[in-house]
Amino acid sequence: MRRAHTSIATLLLVFSALLVTGCTPVISKPVLNSADRSIAFQDLQAHPEQFVGKTVVVGGQIVTATVKEDETWIEVVQKALDRDLKPEETDRSQGRFIIVFKGFVDPAIYAAGRQITVAGEVQGKKVLPLNQIKYTYPVIVPKEHHVWQPGEKSSPRFGIGIGVGVGL
Repeated sequence: MRRAHTSIATLLLVFSALLVTGCTPVISKPVLNSADRSIAFQDLQAHPEQFVGKTVVVGGQIVTATVKEDETWIEVVQKALDRDLKPEETDRSQGRFIIVFKGFVDPAIYAAGRQITVAGEVQGKKVLPLNQIKYTYPVIVPKEHHVWQPGEKSSPRFGIGIGVGVGL
């Protein structure tokens, strides 16, 4: 009987470790807790000056990375985030924003098409040309961010069940 308890305890310990490592958020809890998650991106895009100093969590697909003298601007097409804060694979967007990194970040890493999630402070707005129009970009200064690897999945989902199943 003692051997069965040891085996069950070992199995539970391994399963718990998998759950903890599989569910680690890409943005730390303290930063997430400091973010105002009630700010809708459409409001931020329409009136970025109203949210200056607020911390937001946004993400999407990188369009360009522009290296400046003392900073790097990453232009992003906004995408809704899933529960793991990964940008959704969709053609829907509520606009664009710019992440302003202090110093140099490599455009080869922050390349067009990569997905990014950022928690950062709203700095204001920049009005820049976008094709034939002047476009207002909310500007975010990152506190934390995550560039998703191509094909990187959100955290694994675990299911426990008993029975016979068929999967494709």
